[in-house]
Amino acid sequence: MLAKDKQTWRFVVPTPPREVFATMEQLIGTLPYRFEVIDKDTAQAIEVSRRGVFGNWVTPRAGVRWVRCTAIPTAQGTEVTVTASSPGGMLLKATGRLDNGPVARALQLVRLLTSGRDDYRTIYRRRLIPPGAVTLVASWAGTPYRLYAEPRYDAEPGPEIHTATELEAVPGGDATFVKVRLRDGREGYVERDQIVAATEVATREAQTEVARFV
Repeated sequence: MLAKDKQTWRFVVPTPPREVFATMEQLIGTLPYRFEVIDKDTAQAIEVSRRGVFGNWVTPRAGVRWVRCTAIPTAQGTEVTVTASSPGGMLLKATGRLDNGPVARALQLVRLLTSGRDDYRTIYRRRLIPPGAVTLVASWAGTPYRLYAEPRYDAEPGPEIHTATELEAVPGGDATFVKVRLRDGREGYVERDQIVAATEVATREAQTEVARFV
């Protein structure tokens, strides 16, 4: 039986839902919790192990604690709702095993996601992509990435590109999207986190220069 919900936070972030859930899994989906996908918009970190009366680890049966997150893309950004369960019921309080684990984990996620692009400590810091050659970094196993016709998530899809597609960053993007030009002159928008600056030569100096924009 799950514990009742206790506290909820709602906010908008500039990052896509997949990064919200990836961060959630790595940050708070760790033992004694487990990361679980509920549906395309929702995931949770749920308690799977708990200290027993004698200090041993047991599987919780009642008052199971959890942190749930929904991330829905909108024109303004990704609307995120984070909800934490209560720390437990009267039984846990009576046995001295009541803790604020769910709220503490939820706050870790909220604080990271709301740190802002300009906070150097967050993985969501502002990433500068200079004009010039760029390369796609998220085309797994040859899966194509479709450019956006406009700098928004609900825009009409544009041409497909792959990791090997020659791209050039050009003026016209915003904080979330970079405007790029294909070799044949077609243009479109790609999410800023999906590309990195590219170099024409593979030298240590070139790698150092590119690293300034990652």
